[in-house]
Formats: sequence, C-alpha cells, structure tokens
Amino acid sequence: MSHHQSRRQALKQLGSLGVSALALGSASTAMAGPANAAGSQQQLDLSTPEKRSAITTKIMGSIGKEEKHTFLRFHIYGYMGENVVPFFSMNNYVVQYWTPDSRAGHYQLKHYEVGYYTEFDTDKPITHWKNPVTGKTIELETFILGPVGRVYTPNGIIAPGIAPQPLRVSVIGDRVYVPTQSIEAFPNMFKPEEWPELSSGDKTYWDSMSTYSAPLADVLDPALKSVKAEIHMQNLTSWQPFLRLGQLKGRSMARAFGQNIAGFHELSPTVRADFEKYTPAIFDTKNWTDMRFDSIDFYNKALADKAKANQ
Repeated sequence: MSHHQSRRQALKQLGSLGVSALALGSASTAMAGPANAAGSQQQLDLSTPEKRSAITTKIMGSIGKEEKHTFLRFHIYGYMGENVVPFFSMNNYVVQYWTPDSRAGHYQLKHYEVGYYTEFDTDKPITHWKNPVTGKTIELETFILGPVGRVYTPNGIIAPGIAPQPLRVSVIGDRVYVPTQSIEAFPNMFKPEEWPELSSGDKTYWDSMSTYSAPLADVLDPALKSVKAEIHMQNLTSWQPFLRLGQLKGRSMARAFGQNIAGFHELSPTVRADFEKYTPAIFDTKNWTDMRFDSIDFYNKALADKAKANQ
C-alpha cells in the first residue's frame, strides 16, 4: 500500500502539522461566554449562543457574504529551556470567503493561506537558513494551506484538525477582544525510530493562543457584517520536521501580529511582489481547488527521497 498522503488523509492530519495558528475547532467547543466589560457602559448582547456566535464571527470573520483578506507577520524562535533563540520570520497572507448559513448563528467559511520566510525581523525572503543551534543549513518550504472549509456555529467551530476554544469576550475601553486557545497533542506522522532527524517524538504538541480585537462601535453597528480586526497570535509547538532538530529537547515559538486589510493593494509593493514570486496561488483562489498543505507536501517529499535513497 502506498504511503503517499491522499486528500482525505491530509485533511485528517491538518491538526498535527503546520506553522500557522489556524482558527479551527469542533462542534463540542462552546462559543465565548458573557462579556467582561471594563471602561465602557455599552454592553454587547451575548445572552444566547446564537448571539454570541454572531458577535464572535463578526470579529473573527464575517456574518455576511464577503471576501476577507488578512496580512500577518510572524517571528519564529527556538526554545530549549533558557532564553529563546531568534530563528526567522514569515510574511503571511489569508484569503477567506464567508457565507451566512440558513440556520441562526451558523456561518460557513472557505480558508486559503500562504506564507514565505524571511530573515528575522526583515522583509528579505530566504529559501535556505543556517540553524544557529546545529550550524546546518536547511531548505525552507513556503507555507501553503487550503482550501479548508469551516462552519462557525452557536456550539463551536466545525472544522478538521486543531480545536481552539474561544474564551470570554472582553470589552476594554472602546475595543472588543475575542481570545482563543488550543492546547492539543497528536500522534506524530514522523515516527522517531524511522525519522530520527525529522521527528520531535511520538507525539506532536501544539499550544496556540490568538486574540482578535475591533472597535466596539463597529461591532455594535448593525449595518456592518464584519469589522477590521487586529490579530495577535502566539504558538508553542513541537519542532516542525523541516527544522531537522530531531530529538533535541525544546519547541518552536511563534509570535504574530497583523490585521484585516482591504486587499492585495494595501501591501507594500515589495511585499506584494514577493508574494507573487513565492506564493502565486493566493492571487488565484478561484482556480485553487486541490487541497494543499506544506507539511503534507514535506512528508510526501521525505518519503520519496527515502525511497530513492533505498533504490
């Protein structure tokens, strides 16, 4: 039987691999509870699961039929028990298509995401990187994910893979905050006995936190189906296989920040040109129909390389 990952298998593995913190979830995950108000007399109506779902989705996405774009910058570090070690950065772009469901509090989403790596805290793209821990130079793959379907519901977010738990919605001053967390562990596709250089162990550990925030006035405005949210993310995950850190004790840590933007035209000319060069698929999502995930691509490439070496 072939070890090549099929599309179905890839969807099952989405929760096990990857750099980006994805807003995925399960139907059993409860939407954020009552708001915690501080510094504002205006209150959000979160009295029912359906209303909470609408508020959460309006901030994280859209309750209307809409195409939404997001730009994020990631800084990625290595953590081995002492101070973190800066590794590299990533420019990340997300395109999402939102559609309201006929059921109250239900909203459907199709998600596309790409990213290219850069020298730490710069916009200079890199395809190879010298690991400061091992001294070895490795090839870096571009990040790609999609299309992935999700459904936001009054009882949680239905999607393959990682399941973040929306926490309590907070009103602080004139802004609304929606935090999420995902604390997960999965079987590692790369078994340590078979892949000593690529595997971080029998399990992959994924701890991811994100915060979406938007102006309270926009969230309360019934004429708006979505808001221009600011986004912050923090990930603490097992070493990704492409880092080739094997059984070295530690994890990678990622910190990201960004916001919704109107479209590609809001990128700087240099950054847009680099997205066009390294991740052209994000500019043509209508013809991006086959599910792609860079970690699955890397796994299949590793299998092919091993088979070739054993010939």
